[in-house]
Amino acid sequence: MKTITENKTDRITKLREYYINNSPMSVNRDFVMWKCHRSKMLFIEGWLGATEAPTTKLRYSMAEAYMLKNTRPIIEKGELLVGQPDLSPFSKEEQEKYDKYMIFEDYVPKQRGRGSHFGLDYSLLFQKGINGILEDLKEKLENIDINDGTQVEKYEFYSCMKIELEGLKTLCENYADYAEELAKKAIGQEKQELTALAETLKQVPANPARTFKEALQSLHMFTWSLYGLYSYGKPDVYLLPFYQNDIKNGILTEDEAQELVDCFFLLNIPNVSGWAAQSMVLAGRDRSGNAVENDVTWLFLKAIDHTHLPDPNVGFCVTEETSSDMLDYVAHLITSGHCQPQIWNSDAVTASLMNYGFDKSAACMFTPSTCVENTPIGCSGISITSPYINLLKIFLDSLKKSDNNSDFKGLVKNFETELEKYCDEAILQENLWQLERSRNTDDPVRASLLVHDCMEKGIGHENGGARYNQLEPNILGMQNVSESLNVIKKIVFEEKKITLDEFKKAIAANYEGYEALHSYIVNKVKHFGTGDQEAIDIQKIVADIVLNTFRPKKTFRGADVIPGAFSYREHEIQGSVTPASPDGRLNAMPLNDGSSPVQGYDNKGPTLSLASTVAWNPARFIGGTAINIKINKGVKDEKIVELIKGFIKTEGAQIQFNVVDTETLLKAQQEPDLYADLLVRIGGYSDFFVKLPKSLQDDVISRSANVI
Repeated sequence: MKTITENKTDRITKLREYYINNSPMSVNRDFVMWKCHRSKMLFIEGWLGATEAPTTKLRYSMAEAYMLKNTRPIIEKGELLVGQPDLSPFSKEEQEKYDKYMIFEDYVPKQRGRGSHFGLDYSLLFQKGINGILEDLKEKLENIDINDGTQVEKYEFYSCMKIELEGLKTLCENYADYAEELAKKAIGQEKQELTALAETLKQVPANPARTFKEALQSLHMFTWSLYGLYSYGKPDVYLLPFYQNDIKNGILTEDEAQELVDCFFLLNIPNVSGWAAQSMVLAGRDRSGNAVENDVTWLFLKAIDHTHLPDPNVGFCVTEETSSDMLDYVAHLITSGHCQPQIWNSDAVTASLMNYGFDKSAACMFTPSTCVENTPIGCSGISITSPYINLLKIFLDSLKKSDNNSDFKGLVKNFETELEKYCDEAILQENLWQLERSRNTDDPVRASLLVHDCMEKGIGHENGGARYNQLEPNILGMQNVSESLNVIKKIVFEEKKITLDEFKKAIAANYEGYEALHSYIVNKVKHFGTGDQEAIDIQKIVADIVLNTFRPKKTFRGADVIPGAFSYREHEIQGSVTPASPDGRLNAMPLNDGSSPVQGYDNKGPTLSLASTVAWNPARFIGGTAINIKINKGVKDEKIVELIKGFIKTEGAQIQFNVVDTETLLKAQQEPDLYADLLVRIGGYSDFFVKLPKSLQDDVISRSANVI
């Protein structure tokens, strides 16, 4: 196995402890980055001062620029890379000012549909810097014929871009000045580091990146200041030339590069909101289809071990060319309890994207936009998880239209009809929201700078300027539906243990008075996830119904609607308002997590569970799938490797592991202070177990634990 910096430095230990103990977004899980009071106050102040703006978008960009120019730089002791919102508490006077401005909050356009959530192509930023891009914008604006009204949309777009980039440039200048100011008061190594930081901030992102450190600082400064969730894409592709050049010319050592990457990871603590995920992917293939595995891949994998965090949400793309050294190390990270990285079948996802019309370069360079939603890096205007659809609730509504005179095919048909009706209304709403976003976006226009083909067309991603514009609604409870049909088919139509009408009474009563029936469902019925072919066939039917329902639909931007089937944490939220169901799930309990079998039902081992899951071809659901496997502590690395290789051979798309025993989770509930660093995988993302609500903790505990 390749050996790189085995131990994190004291700097990383101290910074991690400081961030976790002092960041509101780490301490308070409900603290949302965009609700950072100071940023919001500055934005509204800028909005109120831009009354002369001729369009809402120009006014929005002016408010963005005002916020950026007036954001106070934050530089913590020991930071090698910087950039985070000002989360300091208000003074009495500031609170009064904030309360006054909040009266005007409703005058600012509200978010409709899904904003941000896509990967950026940083190459233009690295190559030209803001100054070079501003020169390009100047030329584009000069070439617009202002007497030709058909060009006014381009004029607005380029003008908004210019305004916002000038604001970002000022923010970076303020950071450089502040670093110099701190350096004057510092001594020794701290003075040297602050001076070097100031020089870095003077160079980037205003100018092209020349070194590995400058590239890291440039991409972070641009990304965090968007105040949203934007995937970092594949850093081991676009950062490799900088790393190789620095090593070749003696600009930095491998250990110094490792510490920089560790610092980059740690900045996610104060910059990622609670209940959120900031993603990236490693390895897999580049735009030309060549396998990616290099020294930067190793640096980013090792940062998982050094920082032990839920974010960034790292995906690792496996191909047949992935080396045994790297796969062994990935397995070691998983068995060590980091819950990172999640595993992607690179070629299966690429093939699925290409089947949907994505070109090969985009299909090879995919990224989860946050959790597990597949979007192409640097050319996506795709709206993900738009909307969340509670499939089980729709099924329960359809079940009301069936009775003792119905047969199994009739049940399925009623469900299909009810789903079609629901989705017609849901997608109409999404399209109306996309229409509104094209007029009054809440995404910064400058995000379109790093999305092809927005600059080329002179149209922002909210107006269809991106190369790909699919809508990816997210399906919740799909396995609850298939399992409900499986149970009904077996005990109502085949075994005739109970009539359908009586079964409906049982679920309406939350199985009270029907305890024997509930026990039979849970313990005797052959469930999906155990290799039972009938249950697998029903799951295939349900998956096909979902895909076919969306296939003829088109978005406001003229793109396809292609669902995902993961949960984030919505399976717990939506489950809390969903009645009991025929699969044995009780009232208000979580829906199945992600794309996995119903909790506890895949109790015949991970191999049969995974074989059942891949049978319905989850790679087709490019809106994202999350396959959770819970394995008891003590599992050997090679067992994880075997599972991954087997999953890849069967063309599974995504898999993620919790390596923790139920006893530990139960102890953590009782003594949370002793388990503050215990990470678990939820439904596409990770989080610290003790910071989850008890209902979500119980959901993780309820998943089948496998000893292999």
